[in-house]
Amino acid sequence: MRLRVFNQPLITVSKARIYMRFILALFLISLLFEMDVAAEDPIRLPVTKDNSIVMVKGEWKLNAGQQGRIRIKGNQHMVAMAFDTSAIKGKRIKNATLVCVQGKQTISGVTISTIATPWDEQRSNGLTAGITGIDDWGYKGARFPAVCGGNGFTLVHQANSKIRDGKYHWNVPPDMIHAMVIGVAHGLAIHEHSADTRRNPTIFAHEQSGKKPYLLVELDDQVARTPKAATGMRLTAANSRSARLTLTSPTRDGFAYEVTVDGKLLGRHNIPLIKNGQKQTIPLRDLPSSIAVDQPSEIKIVTLNRTGQRSQPAVIRSVIFNSGSVDKPKVTFAQAHSSPIAGLSVIPVTDKFDSSGKPVGNLPENYRTHNAIFNGQQVQLTAAAGEVVGFQLLLRGKDGKKVSVKVQLDEPEPRIDLFQAVYVPEKGRLIPDPLLPMPDSLSLKPDSDHSIVADIYIPFDASPGLLQGKIIVSDGRMVPLKIKVLPFALPRQATFFCEMNSYGLPDHVNQYYALQHIAYDHRVHANILHYSHHTAAPGARKSNFDMRLRSGRRMDNKRYDGIQPGSKVGYWDDFIEAFGPYIDGSLFKDGHRGPIAAPGFYLTFHESWPLNCRTYFNGNPDAYQAFADQPVYARTYVNILKDFARLAKSKGWKQTGFQVYFNNKGSLNEKTKAPWILDEPSGYWDYRALQFYGELTDRGREVAPEVQINYRIDISRPEYCRGQLEQRDDLWVVSSSAFQNYRRLVTDRMHHDDLTAWVYGTSNHIHETNRNLQAWALDAWQDGATGIVPWQTVNKSGSAMTKADQLGLFIFDKNASGETVIRHSMRLKAYRDAQQLIEYLNLLQQQRSWSPDQMRRFVNQYVNLKAQVHKTNDADAGTTAYGRLSASGLESLRIAASKLLTAK
Repeated sequence: MRLRVFNQPLITVSKARIYMRFILALFLISLLFEMDVAAEDPIRLPVTKDNSIVMVKGEWKLNAGQQGRIRIKGNQHMVAMAFDTSAIKGKRIKNATLVCVQGKQTISGVTISTIATPWDEQRSNGLTAGITGIDDWGYKGARFPAVCGGNGFTLVHQANSKIRDGKYHWNVPPDMIHAMVIGVAHGLAIHEHSADTRRNPTIFAHEQSGKKPYLLVELDDQVARTPKAATGMRLTAANSRSARLTLTSPTRDGFAYEVTVDGKLLGRHNIPLIKNGQKQTIPLRDLPSSIAVDQPSEIKIVTLNRTGQRSQPAVIRSVIFNSGSVDKPKVTFAQAHSSPIAGLSVIPVTDKFDSSGKPVGNLPENYRTHNAIFNGQQVQLTAAAGEVVGFQLLLRGKDGKKVSVKVQLDEPEPRIDLFQAVYVPEKGRLIPDPLLPMPDSLSLKPDSDHSIVADIYIPFDASPGLLQGKIIVSDGRMVPLKIKVLPFALPRQATFFCEMNSYGLPDHVNQYYALQHIAYDHRVHANILHYSHHTAAPGARKSNFDMRLRSGRRMDNKRYDGIQPGSKVGYWDDFIEAFGPYIDGSLFKDGHRGPIAAPGFYLTFHESWPLNCRTYFNGNPDAYQAFADQPVYARTYVNILKDFARLAKSKGWKQTGFQVYFNNKGSLNEKTKAPWILDEPSGYWDYRALQFYGELTDRGREVAPEVQINYRIDISRPEYCRGQLEQRDDLWVVSSSAFQNYRRLVTDRMHHDDLTAWVYGTSNHIHETNRNLQAWALDAWQDGATGIVPWQTVNKSGSAMTKADQLGLFIFDKNASGETVIRHSMRLKAYRDAQQLIEYLNLLQQQRSWSPDQMRRFVNQYVNLKAQVHKTNDADAGTTAYGRLSASGLESLRIAASKLLTAK
C-alpha cells in the first residue's frame, strides 16, 4: 500500500511536471507569436515638414509652410512632405501608406512622387527650394515640378483615395520609402489627379495637433546583400557646361548611385536610379565653379542598396568641362556712302518702317541708307545656291508721280518676284504687312513710303561667283545690285521645319494647292486640321473632308466617315485625289526646289475617327478602362490605321511627315466632345488617355515602319505628365512658354526617349519687329528642337488686307474678277530667312563636327537670344520677344557661317 500510495504521488508529480513544461512551451510559443505579430505591426513615421507649393501666376513666391491646412489643388497647389525615417533605418520595406486628415472637398486620387532636391519648409516656394547654395530647385531656372512627378529622375506612383474615419489613405511604393531613408530622395510630393481649379481641396498640416500626416510602414524581413560597384565608366559629350557619364550598373542588389565630383555631391535630379545589369547615363552638370574647364576631375560612383549599404567606389578621372574651340570670323559691312540716293532706301526684308518713315523696333538712326545690304548707293547680297534672297525697296518722290520698278540680273536671269506691301493700321501707325503682286505703276508721295519687296531665287545649279544687275525706277533712279553666289547649296528638303498651323480646309482644292505653293516658296509648309471639337456624340460628323475637287465634284465626306465597327478598310479614293499631289510632292515638280513631299500632314485619326468615341465610352475616366466593354472601338481604330499605313506604303509616301494628332479639348461631362483634354493636356487622366491612344497608334503603324506616321502631342504642361508618356519616341509640339520655363525637362526627354520636339507659339504683332520670328526659330533650334509651329496662320475672311492681324500669314482675298486668291504676309519672308539661316548652321555643324554646345556658343557670339514669352491667357500659345536682338546680328551670324563654310 505504501508503495502504491508512494508511487501514486510520484506519478502525479511527474505528470504535473510534464504538464507544466507543456504549458510553459505554449506560453513561450504564444509569446514568440505575439512578438512576431508586434514586429509586423505598422510603424508610424511622423511628418517633419510640409508645404503647399503654389504654381499660379503671381503667386509662385508664396509660402504655406506655417499653415495648419494646406491645399492640394490640381496643377495649382502641390504638397511637399518630409518624414522622420530614423526608426526604419537599415530596414527593408514591404508596404507603406500615407495618411492625411481630410480638410475641405474630396480628392479622388493623387500622384505621389519623390522629391529630388532638399528644401526648407519656411523658405521654399514654387521657384526655390529655399536652401542656401542650391540654385532655385536644383539648377538655375528649375521650378518645383521639375524635380518631382517623374521629372528629374524621381519615382512616381498613382494612388486612388481610400477615405476612412475622415482620413485619406494613399498607398506608397516601398522604394519611395527606401529612397527617403537612404537619402536619395528628400520627401514626397502629392499632386491631385484632377485639374479642376473651381475647388479648393485641403488636408491638415503637421502644425495641426492631432491631425498631422504620417506614414504607416510595414517592414520586410529580407536580408540585403552588399551591392557591387558600377563598371565600364566613360565620359561622353563633354562640353563647356556639362558631360555625360556612361556606365554599366551592377547585375544585382543595386538601387541608387551616389556621385561625387572632386568631393562635391552631384544633385539627385541628375542621377537615375539603378536598372540592374544595364547601361545607364548620368548627366554631369550643375557643378560648382571650382570644377575647371579643360582640367581633369575625379569622379566617384558608389552603389547603394535599399538599406543603404554601400559598394566600394568606382573611380574615373577625366576632363568634364571641355571648352572646344569656336571660330569667330570678323564680319564687316560696306561703309556708308556720303551721297545716298534721294528718296530711295533699301533694307532687309525682315525690317520695316511705318508709312511715315519711323522704324518698327529698334533700328539705327541711319538704317534706311546704311545697313547690312545697302550703303546708300549700292545693294550687295550673298546667297548659297538654291537660296531665296531679297530686299525691301522704300520709295518716295514727287507727289502723284507715277513710276514703275524693275529688277534685272545677269543672264541666265533667275526667277524674280516683286510685291507691293499694303500698310495696315496698328497702334496708331500704318505698318506694312500684307503683300500684293507688284502693279504696273506706283503713284509716289514725298512724305510717305511705298514698300516693294523682291524675292530672288538663286538656282540650285548656280555657279559660284558674282551676279550683277540693277534696280531700276522709271523716273531715272537706278541702284546697282550685286549678288555673291557661294560655293555650296542649301538642301532642297528642309532640315528645320516651320509648320504653318490652321483649321478648316478651303472650299476648293485649287485654293489648298495655291496656299501650299506659297508655303513651298518660303521653305515652310501649311498643315490644316480638318475636324472640330464636337465630333464625339453618336452620329456627329467626324471630319470635314468636303473640298471641291478639280473635276468639280465634292469629296464624299459621308462615305469617308462611314466606317462601321470592326471594319478593316477605309474609303481613300477622294483622299488620294485631293491630297496625293501634295503628299508626294508632285504638286511642286516645276517649283524652285523640285518635288518635295509634305513635311507635315494631319491624318484624320483622333478619338472620334474612325468611330465616335461617346458611342463606346462607359464613363470611366481611365481610357484603358473606358472602352473595355466594347473593344471593337479600339480594334477599329487600329484596323483603319493599318489600312492607311499599307496604302501609304503602296503609294510610296515614305518621305511625308504624317501626323496622328488629338486636337480636342473636352471633359467627362460634355457629351459632344472628347472625355479628356487631349490638346494641351492638363489632368492626370488626360495624359493617360494620350498614352492609351499612343499605344493604339503604335499597333496601327507597325505594319509599315518605313512610312513616317508620327504620333503628335501638343503639350503646354510637360512638367505635369505624372509619369505617363514615358519611353514614347513621339513628336512633341511644345508651347513657347513651356519651352522657356521647362526647357531642360523637355531636352532631357528628347535625349532619354528619342523624342522629337517642335515649339509652337504665335507670330509677332504687326507693330513689332519681324526679326522676333527669326530669333524664335534660332532659339528653338539651338536647344535641339527641329521645328516651330506658328499658330492659326490663315486669315480666311480677308480682313488682314485692311487691318492688322497678328495671326494672318496667308490671306484669302478676291482679285479684280472676284475669284478667290491667296495673298501672304511680309512675315513669311522672316520665317524663310530663319529657315535658311538654320540650314547654314546645320551645314556648318556637319562640316566642322561641332557639338551642340559649340554651335550655341558660335551663335551667341553674334546674337542675343534672351527671350520673354508674353501670354494673354492660359490658352494663348505665347508670343516670344527678343528685346536685345540687334538689327545686324542675324545677318552677321549668317555671313560668319558662310565664311566658315567656304574657308579652305
